[in-house]
Amino acid sequence: MTWRAVWLWCGLSIAGLTSPVWAEDAAEGEASGPQTRYIYMEPAFVVNYGSTGRMKYLRTEVALKVSSAEAAGKVSEHKPYLRNNLVMMFSAQESEIMNSSQGREQLRKLALDEVRAVMEQLEGMPYIDDLYFSNFVVQN
Repeated sequence: MTWRAVWLWCGLSIAGLTSPVWAEDAAEGEASGPQTRYIYMEPAFVVNYGSTGRMKYLRTEVALKVSSAEAAGKVSEHKPYLRNNLVMMFSAQESEIMNSSQGREQLRKLALDEVRAVMEQLEGMPYIDDLYFSNFVVQN
């Protein structure tokens, strides 16, 4: 090693640029902290709903929020079961729920409770932090 390289290495070490301990600590903190992930229930849900009158349709896209890689894996493993329960729940709704913003929020909370209950039953923990509609279109 030449003297020039030694001086360069010393200068960079003093400046903290060759081994940035603060960057390693930050990376470790990120790895151990919450890792929010979204699981998209694909394809979009397309269901008919309502018990009387004309056929009515709902098309919606659902995303589930989880806070760890473990939770994402567990939830993904049970996507067919979760989809089934959501399809049945969406199909059982009436126009009053689907056509108002308060009704859609109520439906979102009901869907969240449903998927959390399924995960609690299957895995012993709810794992799902929240549920979002990224698209919600009804045809009456």
